[in-house]
Amino acid sequence: MKSLGIARHDEVGEVCPYSDPPFEELTDDHVFPEFLGGRRSIRVCRDCNSRFGHSFEGRAAKQLKRLQIFVSHFGLDLGRVPATWPSALVIDNATYDLKSGPTGTQYELARPLILRNEAGHIIGGRARSRAEAEQTAANMIKKGKAKEIQIEEVAGESLDGVKLSVDLSYNEDLYKFSAKVASNAAILMGFQEFVKESGIARYLHGSSGWGARIANCDTSSIRALRPQLSHAVYVEFGPQSYAIVILFGGLQVYVPLPAAERRAILGLLDPISGEESFNETAELSISPPPKYWTEAEARAHLEFTSQCLTKEAIARGATRPPDLSVPAIDLGAPVQRWVNGTHRLGEAKSDIERKA
Repeated sequence: MKSLGIARHDEVGEVCPYSDPPFEELTDDHVFPEFLGGRRSIRVCRDCNSRFGHSFEGRAAKQLKRLQIFVSHFGLDLGRVPATWPSALVIDNATYDLKSGPTGTQYELARPLILRNEAGHIIGGRARSRAEAEQTAANMIKKGKAKEIQIEEVAGESLDGVKLSVDLSYNEDLYKFSAKVASNAAILMGFQEFVKESGIARYLHGSSGWGARIANCDTSSIRALRPQLSHAVYVEFGPQSYAIVILFGGLQVYVPLPAAERRAILGLLDPISGEESFNETAELSISPPPKYWTEAEARAHLEFTSQCLTKEAIARGATRPPDLSVPAIDLGAPVQRWVNGTHRLGEAKSDIERKA
Protein backbone atom coordinates (compact mmCIF):
# COMPACT_ATOMS: atom_id res chain seq x y z
CA MET A 1 0.00 0.00 0.00
CA LYS A 2 1.38 3.39 -0.97
CA SER A 3 2.01 5.75 1.94
CA LEU A 4 0.70 9.23 1.23
CA GLY A 5 2.70 12.27 2.21
CA ILE A 6 1.23 15.08 4.29
CA ALA A 7 1.62 18.69 3.23
CA ARG A 8 0.72 21.66 5.35
CA HIS A 9 -2.26 23.68 4.10
CA ASP A 10 -0.12 26.74 3.31
CA GLU A 11 2.22 24.65 1.16
CA VAL A 12 -0.46 23.93 -1.43
CA GLY A 13 -2.67 26.21 -3.47
CA GLU A 14 -6.24 26.83 -2.39
CA VAL A 15 -8.08 24.26 -4.49
CA CYS A 16 -11.12 22.11 -3.84
CA PRO A 17 -10.01 18.80 -2.31
CA TYR A 18 -13.10 16.99 -3.58
CA SER A 19 -13.22 17.95 -7.27
CA ASP A 20 -11.00 17.01 -10.18
CA PRO A 21 -10.13 19.22 -11.90
CA PRO A 22 -10.51 21.71 -9.06
CA PHE A 23 -13.08 24.44 -9.63
CA GLU A 24 -12.09 28.04 -8.94
CA GLU A 25 -15.25 29.24 -7.17
CA LEU A 26 -14.70 28.26 -3.54
CA THR A 27 -17.15 28.41 -0.63
CA ASP A 28 -16.99 27.73 3.10
CA ASP A 29 -17.79 24.17 4.18
CA HIS A 30 -17.98 23.50 7.91
CA VAL A 31 -16.05 20.61 9.44
CA PHE A 32 -18.81 19.87 11.92
CA PRO A 33 -21.85 21.10 9.96
CA GLU A 34 -23.72 24.22 10.99
CA PHE A 35 -26.84 22.24 11.95
CA LEU A 36 -24.74 20.66 14.73
CA GLY A 37 -23.33 24.04 15.75
CA GLY A 38 -19.99 23.86 13.93
CA ARG A 39 -18.19 27.12 13.11
CA ARG A 40 -14.77 26.12 11.79
CA SER A 41 -14.73 25.65 8.03
CA ILE A 42 -12.56 24.77 5.04
CA ARG A 43 -12.78 25.86 1.41
CA VAL A 44 -14.42 23.62 -1.18
CA CYS A 45 -15.93 24.40 -4.55
CA ARG A 46 -19.56 25.47 -4.75
CA ASP A 47 -20.46 22.40 -6.81
CA CYS A 48 -19.18 19.87 -4.25
CA ASN A 49 -20.66 21.85 -1.36
CA SER A 50 -24.07 21.82 -3.03
CA ARG A 51 -23.90 18.15 -4.12
CA PHE A 52 -23.00 16.90 -0.66
CA GLY A 53 -25.57 19.13 1.04
CA HIS A 54 -28.38 17.94 -1.23
CA SER A 55 -27.50 14.25 -1.03
CA PHE A 56 -26.01 12.24 1.84
CA GLU A 57 -25.35 15.20 4.15
CA GLY A 58 -28.93 16.47 3.89
CA ARG A 59 -30.34 13.01 4.61
CA ALA A 60 -27.95 12.44 7.52
CA ALA A 61 -28.98 15.83 8.91
CA LYS A 62 -32.61 14.67 9.21
CA GLN A 63 -31.53 11.62 11.19
CA LEU A 64 -29.20 13.57 13.49
CA LYS A 65 -31.72 16.34 14.10
CA ARG A 66 -34.18 13.70 15.32
CA LEU A 67 -31.49 12.37 17.64
CA GLN A 68 -30.91 15.92 18.91
CA ILE A 69 -34.63 16.27 19.63
CA PHE A 70 -34.54 12.97 21.48
CA VAL A 71 -31.55 14.03 23.61
CA SER A 72 -33.18 17.40 24.26
CA HIS A 73 -36.25 15.53 25.55
CA PHE A 74 -34.13 14.46 28.53
CA GLY A 75 -34.45 18.10 29.68
CA LEU A 76 -31.12 19.29 28.28
CA ASP A 77 -30.50 22.67 26.68
CA LEU A 78 -29.67 21.92 23.06
CA GLY A 79 -31.30 25.09 21.81
CA ARG A 80 -28.03 26.77 20.79
CA VAL A 81 -28.68 25.43 17.30
CA PRO A 82 -32.40 24.56 17.32
CA ALA A 83 -33.49 21.39 15.58
CA THR A 84 -36.96 20.50 14.33
CA TRP A 85 -38.57 17.08 13.88
CA PRO A 86 -41.45 17.87 11.50
CA SER A 87 -44.87 16.29 12.12
CA ALA A 88 -43.46 14.04 14.83
CA LEU A 89 -46.56 13.76 17.03
CA VAL A 90 -50.31 13.47 16.56
CA ILE A 91 -52.38 14.34 19.63
CA ASP A 92 -56.19 14.54 19.44
CA ASN A 93 -56.10 14.82 15.63
CA ALA A 94 -53.59 17.69 15.79
CA THR A 95 -50.14 17.28 14.23
CA TYR A 96 -47.17 18.76 16.07
CA ASP A 97 -43.55 19.55 15.22
CA LEU A 98 -40.97 18.85 17.91
CA LYS A 99 -38.27 21.45 18.57
CA SER A 100 -35.24 21.52 20.84
CA GLY A 101 -35.25 24.46 23.22
CA PRO A 102 -33.49 25.87 26.28
CA THR A 103 -35.58 23.77 28.68
CA GLY A 104 -35.82 20.64 26.59
CA THR A 105 -38.09 19.55 23.78
CA GLN A 106 -41.18 21.59 22.96
CA TYR A 107 -44.05 20.76 20.68
CA GLU A 108 -45.69 23.24 18.33
CA LEU A 109 -48.57 22.92 15.89
CA ALA A 110 -47.25 21.81 12.53
CA ARG A 111 -50.04 23.70 10.78
CA PRO A 112 -53.22 25.57 11.77
CA LEU A 113 -55.88 23.31 13.30
CA ILE A 114 -59.54 23.78 12.35
CA LEU A 115 -62.07 22.61 14.96
CA ARG A 116 -65.49 21.25 13.97
CA ASN A 117 -68.55 20.13 15.94
CA GLU A 118 -70.25 16.74 15.60
CA ALA A 119 -72.25 18.03 12.64
CA GLY A 120 -69.04 18.96 10.84
CA HIS A 121 -69.51 22.71 11.16
CA ILE A 122 -66.42 24.84 11.79
CA ILE A 123 -66.52 26.22 15.31
CA GLY A 124 -62.99 27.59 15.75
CA GLY A 125 -59.35 26.83 15.36
CA ARG A 126 -55.80 27.13 16.65
CA ALA A 127 -52.69 28.63 15.10
CA ARG A 128 -49.01 29.12 15.99
CA SER A 129 -49.10 32.92 16.05
CA ARG A 130 -51.54 35.82 16.11
CA ALA A 131 -50.67 36.71 12.50
CA GLU A 132 -51.27 33.12 11.36
CA ALA A 133 -54.54 33.00 13.31
CA GLU A 134 -55.84 36.17 11.65
CA GLN A 135 -54.75 35.04 8.19
CA THR A 136 -56.34 31.60 8.61
CA ALA A 137 -59.64 33.11 9.78
CA ALA A 138 -59.68 35.57 6.87
CA ASN A 139 -59.04 32.77 4.36
CA MET A 140 -61.82 30.58 5.78
CA ILE A 141 -64.31 33.46 5.58
CA LYS A 142 -63.17 34.46 2.08
CA LYS A 143 -63.65 30.90 0.81
CA GLY A 144 -67.13 30.78 2.29
CA LYS A 145 -66.27 28.01 4.74
CA ALA A 146 -67.35 30.13 7.70
CA LYS A 147 -69.19 33.39 8.26
CA GLU A 148 -67.37 34.06 11.48
CA ILE A 149 -64.56 32.11 13.12
CA GLN A 150 -62.32 32.57 16.12
CA ILE A 151 -58.77 31.22 15.66
CA GLU A 152 -56.75 31.09 18.87
CA GLU A 153 -53.01 31.56 19.14
CA VAL A 154 -51.36 28.53 20.78
CA ALA A 155 -47.75 28.93 21.88
CA GLY A 156 -45.29 26.06 21.92
CA GLU A 157 -45.38 23.97 25.08
CA SER A 158 -42.93 21.76 26.91
CA LEU A 159 -43.24 18.09 26.12
CA ASP A 160 -44.25 16.15 29.22
CA GLY A 161 -45.78 12.72 29.64
CA VAL A 162 -44.85 11.60 26.11
CA LYS A 163 -42.30 8.89 25.45
CA LEU A 164 -40.21 9.43 22.34
CA SER A 165 -38.41 6.70 20.43
CA VAL A 166 -35.61 7.15 17.93
CA ASP A 167 -33.64 4.71 15.82
CA LEU A 168 -29.92 4.38 16.42
CA SER A 169 -29.55 3.32 12.81
CA TYR A 170 -26.48 3.19 10.62
CA ASN A 171 -26.69 3.71 6.88
CA GLU A 172 -24.58 4.78 3.93
CA ASP A 173 -25.60 8.42 4.38
CA LEU A 174 -24.23 8.40 7.93
CA TYR A 175 -21.05 6.64 6.75
CA LYS A 176 -20.43 9.25 4.04
CA PHE A 177 -21.30 12.05 6.46
CA SER A 178 -18.69 10.73 8.91
CA ALA A 179 -16.10 10.30 6.17
CA LYS A 180 -16.62 13.93 5.13
CA VAL A 181 -16.31 15.18 8.73
CA ALA A 182 -13.03 13.25 9.07
CA SER A 183 -11.70 14.53 5.74
CA ASN A 184 -12.67 18.11 6.51
CA ALA A 185 -10.96 17.90 9.90
CA ALA A 186 -7.79 16.60 8.24
CA ILE A 187 -7.89 19.45 5.70
CA LEU A 188 -8.45 22.03 8.44
CA MET A 189 -5.34 20.74 10.21
CA GLY A 190 -3.22 21.08 7.07
CA PHE A 191 -3.57 17.66 5.46
CA GLN A 192 -5.28 18.79 2.26
CA GLU A 193 -2.88 17.03 -0.09
CA PHE A 194 -3.41 13.76 1.77
CA VAL A 195 -7.19 13.98 1.30
CA LYS A 196 -6.77 15.04 -2.31
CA GLU A 197 -4.62 11.98 -3.09
CA SER A 198 -6.60 9.52 -0.95
CA GLY A 199 -9.45 9.00 -3.42
CA ILE A 200 -12.11 9.59 -0.77
CA ALA A 201 -13.70 12.22 -3.04
CA ARG A 202 -14.87 9.43 -5.35
CA TYR A 203 -16.63 7.80 -2.44
CA LEU A 204 -18.34 11.03 -1.39
CA HIS A 205 -19.47 11.59 -4.98
CA GLY A 206 -20.89 8.06 -5.08
CA SER A 207 -18.59 6.49 -7.67
CA SER A 208 -16.73 4.02 -5.42
CA GLY A 209 -16.92 2.10 -2.16
CA TRP A 210 -14.80 2.89 0.86
CA GLY A 211 -15.32 0.46 3.73
CA ALA A 212 -16.67 2.89 6.34
CA ARG A 213 -18.60 0.94 8.96
CA ILE A 214 -19.85 0.89 12.52
CA ALA A 215 -17.05 1.49 15.03
CA ASN A 216 -17.73 -1.67 16.97
CA CYS A 217 -14.43 -1.32 18.81
CA ASP A 218 -13.05 0.13 22.05
CA THR A 219 -13.41 3.92 21.75
CA SER A 220 -13.01 4.64 25.47
CA SER A 221 -9.69 6.46 24.93
CA ILE A 222 -11.43 8.94 22.61
CA ARG A 223 -14.42 9.31 24.91
CA ALA A 224 -12.10 10.12 27.81
CA LEU A 225 -10.80 13.17 25.91
CA ARG A 226 -14.18 14.78 25.25
CA PRO A 227 -16.97 16.38 27.29
CA GLN A 228 -19.98 14.12 27.77
CA LEU A 229 -22.37 14.07 24.78
CA SER A 230 -19.85 15.92 22.61
CA HIS A 231 -19.27 15.17 18.95
CA ALA A 232 -15.74 13.97 18.24
CA VAL A 233 -13.61 13.21 15.21
CA TYR A 234 -10.31 11.43 15.79
CA VAL A 235 -7.96 10.88 12.84
CA GLU A 236 -4.80 8.82 13.19
CA PHE A 237 -2.24 8.64 10.40
CA GLY A 238 0.24 5.78 10.17
CA PRO A 239 0.72 2.39 8.48
CA GLN A 240 -3.00 1.79 9.09
CA SER A 241 -4.63 5.23 9.01
CA TYR A 242 -8.24 5.62 10.12
CA ALA A 243 -10.78 8.01 11.60
CA ILE A 244 -13.48 7.50 14.22
CA VAL A 245 -16.45 9.86 14.43
CA ILE A 246 -18.67 9.90 17.54
CA LEU A 247 -21.99 11.77 17.44
CA PHE A 248 -23.98 12.75 20.56
CA GLY A 249 -22.01 10.20 22.52
CA GLY A 250 -23.97 7.39 20.87
CA LEU A 251 -23.45 6.74 17.17
CA GLN A 252 -19.86 5.95 16.24
CA VAL A 253 -18.42 5.30 12.77
CA TYR A 254 -15.04 3.95 11.65
CA VAL A 255 -13.53 5.36 8.43
CA PRO A 256 -10.43 3.60 6.98
CA LEU A 257 -7.81 5.82 5.36
CA PRO A 258 -4.65 5.24 3.29
CA ALA A 259 -1.30 4.85 5.03
CA ALA A 260 0.59 8.06 5.81
CA GLU A 261 3.24 9.57 8.05
CA ARG A 262 2.47 9.13 11.75
CA ARG A 263 0.36 11.86 13.34
CA ALA A 264 -3.03 12.24 15.02
CA ILE A 265 -5.66 14.95 15.33
CA LEU A 266 -8.75 15.37 17.48
CA GLY A 267 -11.75 17.62 16.83
CA LEU A 268 -14.46 18.23 19.44
CA LEU A 269 -17.80 20.06 19.41
CA ASP A 270 -19.91 20.39 22.56
CA PRO A 271 -23.60 20.67 21.55
CA ILE A 272 -24.50 22.28 24.88
CA SER A 273 -21.77 24.90 25.37
CA GLY A 274 -20.95 25.30 21.69
CA GLU A 275 -17.21 25.00 22.36
CA GLU A 276 -15.28 23.69 19.35
CA SER A 277 -11.62 22.73 19.04
CA PHE A 278 -9.20 20.99 16.68
CA ASN A 279 -5.73 19.99 17.81
CA GLU A 280 -2.96 17.51 17.17
CA THR A 281 -2.88 14.84 19.84
CA ALA A 282 -1.10 11.68 20.91
CA GLU A 283 -1.73 8.51 18.93
CA LEU A 284 -4.32 6.23 20.54
CA SER A 285 -3.69 3.14 18.36
CA ILE A 286 -7.28 1.88 18.42
CA SER A 287 -7.80 -1.57 16.93
CA PRO A 288 -10.11 -1.57 13.88
CA PRO A 289 -13.60 -3.02 14.24
CA PRO A 290 -14.31 -6.44 12.72
CA LYS A 291 -15.94 -6.68 9.32
CA TYR A 292 -18.01 -9.67 10.42
CA TRP A 293 -20.17 -9.96 13.49
CA THR A 294 -23.11 -11.94 14.78
CA GLU A 295 -26.61 -10.63 15.27
CA ALA A 296 -26.10 -10.93 19.02
CA GLU A 297 -22.93 -8.82 18.78
CA ALA A 298 -24.75 -6.22 16.68
CA ARG A 299 -27.59 -5.94 19.18
CA ALA A 300 -25.09 -5.77 22.06
CA HIS A 301 -23.32 -2.86 20.35
CA LEU A 302 -26.53 -0.91 19.83
CA GLU A 303 -27.45 -1.51 23.46
CA PHE A 304 -23.97 -0.25 24.42
CA THR A 305 -24.41 2.96 22.44
CA SER A 306 -27.82 3.58 24.01
CA GLN A 307 -26.29 3.07 27.46
CA CYS A 308 -23.50 5.54 26.63
CA LEU A 309 -26.07 8.09 25.48
CA THR A 310 -28.09 7.62 28.67
CA LYS A 311 -25.05 7.82 30.95
CA GLU A 312 -23.69 10.93 29.27
CA ALA A 313 -27.07 12.69 29.27
CA ILE A 314 -27.35 12.15 33.03
CA ALA A 315 -23.79 13.42 33.50
CA ARG A 316 -24.72 16.64 31.67
CA GLY A 317 -27.71 17.27 33.92
CA ALA A 318 -30.65 15.48 32.35
CA THR A 319 -33.77 16.26 34.37
CA ARG A 320 -35.82 13.41 32.92
CA PRO A 321 -34.70 9.79 32.95
CA PRO A 322 -33.53 8.86 29.43
CA ASP A 323 -35.34 5.83 28.05
CA LEU A 324 -33.96 4.59 24.77
CA SER A 325 -34.86 1.23 23.26
CA VAL A 326 -33.43 -0.52 20.23
CA PRO A 327 -36.50 -1.92 18.43
CA ALA A 328 -34.67 -3.07 15.29
CA ILE A 329 -31.17 -3.61 13.97
CA ASP A 330 -30.21 -1.42 11.03
CA LEU A 331 -26.60 -1.90 9.96
CA GLY A 332 -26.92 0.19 6.85
CA ALA A 333 -25.53 -2.31 4.36
CA PRO A 334 -26.95 -2.26 0.81
CA VAL A 335 -28.21 -5.81 1.34
CA GLN A 336 -28.68 -6.95 4.91
CA ARG A 337 -28.44 -10.67 5.37
CA TRP A 338 -27.44 -12.92 8.18
CA VAL A 339 -25.68 -16.12 7.08
CA ASN A 340 -25.53 -18.62 9.92
CA GLY A 341 -26.12 -15.73 12.29
CA THR A 342 -23.24 -13.64 10.86
CA HIS A 343 -23.35 -10.39 8.92
CA ARG A 344 -20.58 -8.78 6.86
CA LEU A 345 -20.20 -5.02 7.26
CA GLY A 346 -19.19 -2.92 4.26
CA GLU A 347 -19.87 -5.43 1.49
CA ALA A 348 -18.56 -3.23 -1.33
CA LYS A 349 -14.79 -3.33 -1.66
CA SER A 350 -13.26 0.06 -0.96
CA ASP A 351 -10.64 1.87 -2.99
CA ILE A 352 -8.22 1.24 -0.13
CA GLU A 353 -8.79 -2.53 -0.33
CA ARG A 354 -8.32 -2.50 -4.09
CA LYS A 355 -4.98 -0.66 -3.75
CA ALA A 356 -3.68 -2.90 -0.96
